Amino acid sequence: MKTYFNDAVIGNGKILGCMDNKGQLVRLFWPHIDYPQHIESLQIGVYVPGVEYSSEWIYDDIWEHRQQYVPDTNIVENYYTHPQKQINIMSIDFVLPNEDILVRSIEIQNNAPYAQQLGIVSYSHFMGNNAQLQSTLFDFETDCLVHYRHNYYFSIVSNRAVSHFQIGNNPYEAAKRGGFYGIDDIGMTGEAVQAWEMGEFSPGEKKKMHIYVICANTLKDSIFKANKAKHIDIKDEIEKTKQYWYNYLEKRTHIDTGNQKLDTLYRRSLLVFNLMSDRTSGGLLAAPELDEHFTKCGRYAYCWGRDAAFITSALDVAGYTDTVEKFYQWAVHTQNNNGLWHQRYYMDGNLAPCWGLQIDETGTLIWGMLQHYNVVQQKAFLHGVWESVKKAADFLVGFIYEENHLPRPTYDLWEERIGQHTYSAAAVHGGLTAAVEIADILKKEYTHKKSWQQVAEGIKESLVEKLWDENRKTFFRSLNSTVDNWGFEGHGGKKEIALNPKGYKKWVSGVDIMIDVSLLGVCIPFGVFDFEDERVIKTVEAIEHHLSVPNIGGIRRYETDGYMGGNPWILTTLWVALYYSKRMQFEKAREYLYWAADHITYMGLLPEQVDKHTGQPAWVVPLTWSHAMYVLVYLELAQIGEL
Repeated sequence: MKTYFNDAVIGNGKILGCMDNKGQLVRLFWPHIDYPQHIESLQIGVYVPGVEYSSEWIYDDIWEHRQQYVPDTNIVENYYTHPQKQINIMSIDFVLPNEDILVRSIEIQNNAPYAQQLGIVSYSHFMGNNAQLQSTLFDFETDCLVHYRHNYYFSIVSNRAVSHFQIGNNPYEAAKRGGFYGIDDIGMTGEAVQAWEMGEFSPGEKKKMHIYVICANTLKDSIFKANKAKHIDIKDEIEKTKQYWYNYLEKRTHIDTGNQKLDTLYRRSLLVFNLMSDRTSGGLLAAPELDEHFTKCGRYAYCWGRDAAFITSALDVAGYTDTVEKFYQWAVHTQNNNGLWHQRYYMDGNLAPCWGLQIDETGTLIWGMLQHYNVVQQKAFLHGVWESVKKAADFLVGFIYEENHLPRPTYDLWEERIGQHTYSAAAVHGGLTAAVEIADILKKEYTHKKSWQQVAEGIKESLVEKLWDENRKTFFRSLNSTVDNWGFEGHGGKKEIALNPKGYKKWVSGVDIMIDVSLLGVCIPFGVFDFEDERVIKTVEAIEHHLSVPNIGGIRRYETDGYMGGNPWILTTLWVALYYSKRMQFEKAREYLYWAADHITYMGLLPEQVDKHTGQPAWVVPLTWSHAMYVLVYLELAQIGEL
């Protein structure tokens, strides 16, 4: 079982590499940043040539480990110290910005007062997604291994000559033993090992070698690129890659608050956005995958329209409008012919595994298109998405439940329960009012525009009449919410309602009384009600009263949340911070922003959650939505001098 934690991520928009806290590359995605994942294992070790069982994997606990990003880049430095053998290793790990090549530049130092014979051994197991078609060959001309299946080829090559190799026949054991049997140069196995003897190290001596993992679609291209890689000037490529990331950050909205932690996290968030944006398609990744076998969750390596609209808002205010433009081109491409956007998609635009409709996704994407226009003020963009907006708005109008003028029951934004949710209604209202405004900007006399406005007004009225709880002075979470799976969370009894056009029915509660941070959606981001509306103020008071976490701090998603233990989330806490910033209650907003910044990982990344007992970062790392909310709050406060 792979680790659930991607402690560090590197990439170039086509390759996404994920490392654990010991610097081991545990996941490698290509040619899209979500799929396929190609690595089962890629381990590096040190051995003494000619001495059996002298190999030491540098990821073993006997080694001391340290890991950090080169500041303001997506280059990772991994440090390893073996206290007994007195060996130091530094590995500089990165992906070339414009080549599909992952680099591990390794420097070994002998710290012993005596000379040592040393070599590097690499065990690789690729193509784990389809065990029946795993294959490997050794190319003697290029002096490298090539793992392959169909149109995926991964060559592993070094600037040093290979001393030994072995394909299949338990190469992992061969690597540990230091004895290799390279008689088979091709085989139907995904496992292989290579070793490079580096000669004698005198006391204090350092030597370098570089390992390249090269992605290609054909064997010929793989071999060509491997030959080319052997002659890379690694020092020059490291400097070029640093400069690439520095140039990327130069495009940002420049803010210097003087608070090093906050400013550094701002820049790191922007670097995360680059890695989570698919260079080929424009799709935005929610997070690098961490649970490919569905053992604890429904997986994360997809694009959700909801997450993406928050992310694009952050990208826009941070100055990366070209990335946003490309995303909305992707969104137009993925939209159903009937105007709907489904729950989630692969980066290539194909529909990903889903378990239900979330109507807020469709409303949010229309809303997001208008937000992008408000930043760039380019009517050409709106003309480009107009047909998409029309289809989406017409679909939303047809999705209204006549009984109460709210969107029909779908999954909530947490993807857990079906109902007529306050947040979903706010998102649809936001989408429809955005569609009306887009039509007005473009001076489009579309015949359905009036119905968009009328339906939006009806939703707002129903939010007040049906979903406002005058007794508790807060909004209900939903009407007609499912009562199974999550336990009874409702109020007002049960009833059966028709769930789809075929008339199938489901038992639901009258109203769902749980306090949920998503109730903020009526104000932020969709603006159904003003920040100063008394109903919004009272709802936020209820959110803080019921969802604040004692001792640790932060805001949970909702009262009965049990996912991964029911922890406070970074994005929920920053959601409340954004509200207080809009109300110009800056001290409160800063308090929540500082809390988020205090709970980054040791690599400076924002997780999804913070453990409610220990205060340590928990679950998904990095979550792009967490970084988006941070950027939105940070810039909101910094640009008016409140940081």
